[in-house]
Amino acid sequence: MTGRISATLSAPFKAARPLGGLALAGTAALLGLGIRYGFIEPERIGAACEQAGPWWCALRRGLMAALGWNALGLAALVCALLSFLPDPRRHAVAAHGALVLGGAGLVLYNATAASAAVVLAIIALALRRQGPAENP
Repeated sequence: MTGRISATLSAPFKAARPLGGLALAGTAALLGLGIRYGFIEPERIGAACEQAGPWWCALRRGLMAALGWNALGLAALVCALLSFLPDPRRHAVAAHGALVLGGAGLVLYNATAASAAVVLAIIALALRRQGPAENP
Protein backbone atom coordinates (compact mmCIF):
# COMPACT_ATOMS: atom_id res chain seq x y z
CA MET A 1 0.00 0.00 0.00
CA THR A 2 2.86 2.37 0.80
CA GLY A 3 4.31 1.93 -2.70
CA ARG A 4 0.98 2.85 -4.25
CA ILE A 5 0.70 6.01 -2.14
CA SER A 6 4.23 7.17 -2.97
CA ALA A 7 3.64 6.47 -6.68
CA THR A 8 0.43 8.50 -6.53
CA LEU A 9 2.15 11.40 -4.76
CA SER A 10 5.08 11.49 -7.19
CA ALA A 11 2.91 11.24 -10.34
CA PRO A 12 2.44 15.02 -10.76
CA PHE A 13 6.21 15.55 -10.60
CA LYS A 14 7.07 13.04 -13.33
CA ALA A 15 5.95 15.49 -16.00
CA ALA A 16 8.32 18.14 -14.59
CA ARG A 17 11.49 16.03 -14.96
CA PRO A 18 12.49 17.48 -18.37
CA LEU A 19 12.49 20.93 -16.77
CA GLY A 20 15.74 20.02 -15.02
CA GLY A 21 17.54 19.98 -18.36
CA LEU A 22 16.07 23.33 -19.32
CA ALA A 23 17.09 24.73 -15.94
CA LEU A 24 20.62 23.48 -16.59
CA ALA A 25 20.69 25.24 -19.98
CA GLY A 26 19.25 28.39 -18.40
CA THR A 27 21.87 28.42 -15.67
CA ALA A 28 24.63 28.02 -18.28
CA ALA A 29 23.08 30.88 -20.27
CA LEU A 30 23.16 33.11 -17.19
CA LEU A 31 26.80 32.23 -16.63
CA GLY A 32 27.45 32.98 -20.31
CA LEU A 33 25.78 36.37 -19.94
CA GLY A 34 28.09 37.13 -17.05
CA ILE A 35 31.12 36.22 -19.13
CA ARG A 36 29.85 38.20 -22.11
CA TYR A 37 28.99 41.42 -20.32
CA GLY A 38 31.60 41.21 -17.59
CA PHE A 39 34.65 39.92 -19.43
CA ILE A 40 34.32 40.17 -23.22
CA GLU A 41 32.38 43.34 -24.04
CA PRO A 42 33.50 46.00 -21.53
CA GLU A 43 35.63 48.64 -23.23
CA ARG A 44 37.84 49.13 -20.18
CA ILE A 45 38.86 45.48 -20.28
CA GLY A 46 39.56 45.69 -24.00
CA ALA A 47 41.63 48.83 -23.49
CA ALA A 48 43.61 47.15 -20.71
CA CYS A 49 44.38 44.23 -23.02
CA GLU A 50 45.58 46.42 -25.91
CA GLN A 51 48.70 47.33 -24.00
CA ALA A 52 50.92 44.75 -22.31
CA GLY A 53 47.89 43.80 -20.24
CA PRO A 54 47.43 41.51 -17.27
CA TRP A 55 47.77 37.72 -17.41
CA TRP A 56 44.08 37.15 -18.17
CA CYS A 57 44.23 39.02 -21.50
CA ALA A 58 45.56 35.89 -23.21
CA LEU A 59 42.59 33.97 -21.80
CA ARG A 60 40.21 36.63 -23.12
CA ARG A 61 41.83 36.61 -26.58
CA GLY A 62 41.71 32.81 -26.70
CA LEU A 63 38.06 32.77 -25.68
CA MET A 64 37.19 35.36 -28.31
CA ALA A 65 39.05 33.38 -30.99
CA ALA A 66 37.27 30.17 -30.01
CA LEU A 67 33.91 31.89 -30.09
CA GLY A 68 34.77 33.36 -33.49
CA TRP A 69 35.25 29.83 -34.81
CA ASN A 70 31.93 28.72 -33.23
CA ALA A 71 33.77 26.25 -31.01
CA LEU A 72 31.19 26.38 -28.21
CA GLY A 73 28.21 25.80 -30.49
CA LEU A 74 29.96 23.05 -32.44
CA ALA A 75 31.03 21.28 -29.23
CA ALA A 76 27.43 21.43 -28.03
CA LEU A 77 26.25 20.01 -31.36
CA VAL A 78 28.74 17.13 -31.15
CA CYS A 79 27.56 16.34 -27.61
CA ALA A 80 23.94 16.46 -28.75
CA LEU A 81 24.62 14.02 -31.58
CA LEU A 82 26.52 11.72 -29.21
CA SER A 83 23.49 11.69 -26.93
CA PHE A 84 21.67 9.55 -29.51
CA LEU A 85 24.13 6.67 -29.06
CA PRO A 86 22.65 3.55 -27.48
CA ASP A 87 24.77 3.51 -24.30
CA PRO A 88 22.46 4.95 -21.60
CA ARG A 89 25.22 6.23 -19.29
CA ARG A 90 27.10 8.09 -21.99
CA HIS A 91 23.88 9.33 -23.52
CA ALA A 92 22.87 11.19 -20.36
CA VAL A 93 26.29 12.78 -19.92
CA ALA A 94 26.41 13.86 -23.56
CA ALA A 95 22.86 15.25 -23.48
CA HIS A 96 23.49 17.26 -20.34
CA GLY A 97 26.83 18.44 -21.71
CA ALA A 98 25.02 19.62 -24.83
CA LEU A 99 22.56 21.53 -22.66
CA VAL A 100 25.33 23.25 -20.71
CA LEU A 101 27.44 24.12 -23.75
CA GLY A 102 24.37 25.04 -25.79
CA GLY A 103 22.95 27.25 -23.06
CA ALA A 104 26.19 29.19 -22.83
CA GLY A 105 26.57 29.23 -26.62
CA LEU A 106 23.17 30.85 -27.04
CA VAL A 107 24.42 34.05 -25.43
CA LEU A 108 28.10 33.80 -26.38
CA TYR A 109 27.80 34.50 -30.11
CA ASN A 110 27.24 30.84 -31.16
CA ALA A 111 23.45 30.80 -31.20
CA THR A 112 22.89 28.92 -34.47
CA ALA A 113 24.67 25.67 -33.61
CA ALA A 114 23.89 26.01 -29.89
CA SER A 115 20.15 26.28 -30.44
CA ALA A 116 20.17 23.16 -32.63
CA ALA A 117 22.18 21.36 -29.94
CA VAL A 118 19.76 22.31 -27.17
CA VAL A 119 16.78 21.10 -29.20
CA LEU A 120 18.50 17.82 -30.10
CA ALA A 121 19.55 17.23 -26.49
CA ILE A 122 16.01 17.79 -25.24
CA ILE A 123 14.69 15.39 -27.88
CA ALA A 124 17.29 12.78 -26.89
CA LEU A 125 16.39 13.10 -23.21
CA ALA A 126 12.68 12.90 -23.97
CA LEU A 127 13.16 9.79 -26.11
CA ARG A 128 15.18 8.07 -23.38
CA ARG A 129 12.63 9.04 -20.77
CA GLN A 130 9.81 7.61 -22.83
CA GLY A 131 11.61 4.28 -23.19
CA PRO A 132 11.43 1.75 -26.00
CA ALA A 133 8.24 1.44 -27.97
CA GLU A 134 5.99 -1.40 -26.91
CA ASN A 135 4.95 -3.93 -29.53
CA PRO A 136 1.50 -5.46 -28.98
